Amino acid sequence: MSGRRFYVYILERIFEWGRKVEESPVVQQIPPETPPVTPTGEDFRVRKLVRQNSKIPRNRSFGTFQRDFHLSDVCEFATSAFEAITDDEVTKGFSAEQLSGWNLLWRNKGYYFISWRLTLVYWFGVAIRYGVLLPMRLVCLSSGLLWLVISMAVFSALPNFNSRRLVENWATLVAYRLVSRALSAHIRYHNPENKARPGGVCVANHTSPIDVAVLCVDKCFSLVGQKHGGVLGIMQRALSMAQNHVWFERSVVSDRSNVAKRLSEHLADKRNNPILIFPEGTCINNTKVYMFKKGSFELEAPIYPVALKYDSRFADPFWNSSQQSMETYLWRLLTSWALVVDVYYLEPTSRQEDETSLNFASRVKTSICMKGGLVDVVWDGNVKRELSRQVLKQKKSEWQDTTAVRFGFK
Repeated sequence: MSGRRFYVYILERIFEWGRKVEESPVVQQIPPETPPVTPTGEDFRVRKLVRQNSKIPRNRSFGTFQRDFHLSDVCEFATSAFEAITDDEVTKGFSAEQLSGWNLLWRNKGYYFISWRLTLVYWFGVAIRYGVLLPMRLVCLSSGLLWLVISMAVFSALPNFNSRRLVENWATLVAYRLVSRALSAHIRYHNPENKARPGGVCVANHTSPIDVAVLCVDKCFSLVGQKHGGVLGIMQRALSMAQNHVWFERSVVSDRSNVAKRLSEHLADKRNNPILIFPEGTCINNTKVYMFKKGSFELEAPIYPVALKYDSRFADPFWNSSQQSMETYLWRLLTSWALVVDVYYLEPTSRQEDETSLNFASRVKTSICMKGGLVDVVWDGNVKRELSRQVLKQKKSEWQDTTAVRFGFK
């Protein structure tokens, strides 16, 4: 048994022991003072049942409207409206996965007293994570980023030679493996015979940019994605020095139109690495898979689906880019227990003759959901991510101007 596997095994035993302590009758007699948390859909459903079973009289007849109006009459309708807004199917995918038990991390449930034994284990874990693991992880992460920048800069200055691609791929694998060591990553690969080959497109569900490191530890890919700044921007620019990657801005129409052409040219050269794409276009909390964009499924190339399933007991892998920076997200991972993930390589598939690209994307997404145990959602994840388009803003502005003129405000 390797060191990381033994480390994960010990953590599993500790979590199981902590769950039993937390569920013991002695502990349950003293309810802990938990910090306020954001109510979930289950909380709202419980509150609704409480209201239904309460003894407060509620008139549901025509007589209700035959009395004087009270402001409290709208509370029931407003409560139902807020429940529907906060508990909609799309929003649930942009919050951290809820755990059944405490994983001894502050960000899961905060710290609260359960028992002296569990308290000692919690503070001992804090000392291990911040005093022992964190310094070593920072060294590994810095070494990986520094190696990536230096090696790609050196290769970009060298002339082309026969084995250059092999050496570049080896240098990239070293960099990604150093990053995975920094996260104490324990990655289990299943069905490696289905790994993507040159001339193919690998598609996977998306939880965070760490997905790239998880997959590139095992095989080199040519990446396609949104341009970023900060640490991600440094890595993107370093990778592009010596390798073929496609970065674009979603807000620039010309960038999006050129992506398909560049991908087709890349796939035509069998010497290039296979392409890695996350068709959801946004990060989801690894419990659901949202609608796949059809662009990558219009290419004349075989598709290699991959299902990624993280174990959230050891760390929260979800990156909520609208609320935290990449640096904050990395710090959270570096101070967590480990990154445990299962990678399922599915059999390659191609679009059928009578199949549209949209139906093909849906079929691939369904296979990923079934293999990874994820919920298949038909909605577009970018509905909650992107701001209003310029066209809609312009229409709204025109409507406001028309209304202002009609009522004499202008």
